[in-house]
Amino acid sequence: MCGKEVPYLKTALVEGAVLRVCDRCARFGEEIDEREAKKYEKGSSAVVEKLEMRERRMRERDILEEEEVLAPDYSDRVREARMKSGLTKEELAKRINEKRSVVAKIESGELVPDEELRKKLEKFLGINLMVKVEPVHVQRKSGERRGLTLGDLIRIEK
Repeated sequence: MCGKEVPYLKTALVEGAVLRVCDRCARFGEEIDEREAKKYEKGSSAVVEKLEMRERRMRERDILEEEEVLAPDYSDRVREARMKSGLTKEELAKRINEKRSVVAKIESGELVPDEELRKKLEKFLGINLMVKVEPVHVQRKSGERRGLTLGDLIRIEK
């Protein structure tokens, strides 16, 4: 890396590249032997795997596409499922190992259940409290070329 002429070069992995470097430059990476260096040759499975992972990570995607959120009527769903099962709030609370007040607040909509509690309720009552979010499609005026702003989203919701 530095260009220094030395009688012996070490093989080092520096930021994902296998290089033959002097002792001083070897500290910028991890010293590896020749067998390990072959893993990083072009087309090797380790390199291909890392490149594929990077590609998946960098791929542009819509964050709201296929996202699930808690249903707006989660409290009604819990109450109806509990009543259909013939349980009181106290009995449901005991069965899911929670306090009666927690169940009461969920049914009244005062408390939004966290993921762990939501999963307990879904499993015990046999219901689904999550709904898929529909993607928001914005129609632009003809000739308009600017990006979507927060103001655009607020107008859509009204």
